[in-house]
Amino acid sequence: MNAVQSPAAELSRPVARLDSMPSFMLNHIVHRYHQVLQGRMRPAGISALKMRIIISLQTFGSLTVTELCIWAIAEQPTMSRALDSLEAQGLIARQPSETDNRLRLINLTLAGEGMFDRIYPEITRVNDSLVQGLSADQREVLTASLRRMLVNLQAV
Repeated sequence: MNAVQSPAAELSRPVARLDSMPSFMLNHIVHRYHQVLQGRMRPAGISALKMRIIISLQTFGSLTVTELCIWAIAEQPTMSRALDSLEAQGLIARQPSETDNRLRLINLTLAGEGMFDRIYPEITRVNDSLVQGLSADQREVLTASLRRMLVNLQAV
């Protein structure tokens, strides 16, 4: 069997245009976004996951570990390690839920709120760079399209 395929055989194969596949493009965008943010968060000692945890807690207030896994996008064991680290850094506190003793609520401490204030401007700058050159209308369409895509995937 010849290891080199004939040109005719190559033409019969479908050509994958990776740059026309939304999933491929989104993966590359998210990967690059995390690379950029990781470099900018490093001086603060904050990983991309810790950043998402801090933003989630600042946005929603007290959250359970399960809720944080959803909002900060992490599996439970990874989340637990990140929370242990954030707690050791004094950025979060865990307390029992008043309504369910089995649950622990996670909150930002004053130091955690200070960290949010420190990192949020950089997150905003990176997000602004991400959509640079898009009009306000294009940004709205992009955001609506991304929301629709997420809903579509949740239905799969």
